[in-house]
Amino acid sequence: MGLQHPIAVYTAASNLEAHLICEMLMGEGIEAAVVEDESRAGAWMFGLMPQIHKPQVWVEESAADQARQLLAAYERRLAEQSNVAESAPPVWIVCEECRRSTSFPASRLGHVETCSHCGAYVDVDVGIDSETDDWNTTPGDEADV
Repeated sequence: MGLQHPIAVYTAASNLEAHLICEMLMGEGIEAAVVEDESRAGAWMFGLMPQIHKPQVWVEESAADQARQLLAAYERRLAEQSNVAESAPPVWIVCEECRRSTSFPASRLGHVETCSHCGAYVDVDVGIDSETDDWNTTPGDEADV
């Protein structure tokens, strides 16, 4: 059954976010649909440029207030997560190319950034302890050898 009197309740940052929000609303019993904005104006070789495409989530007009309450809670959680990431200490990464250290905000954990010294791509993560990076051993197994 399609939406009889649709109303846009959310403009997402990406098509993926729009679909996630749509699934969240449908999980709460609110019929929702996504209208993806895939105009060619922002297309380039790596996909769609952000800030040009504005996918929207639509719901039945009678469920708009309930949907807006859920979306407000969703945005509060995003803001809280952002505040936690901003207050966390920076993450220090050693570049595999130049072996120099660079710091990144904790909010960049899980992303790929560029080294400020040589421009190489680096994974912003907590790293792997050099003593436990062997796939065949676990910490403490060395004593068994």
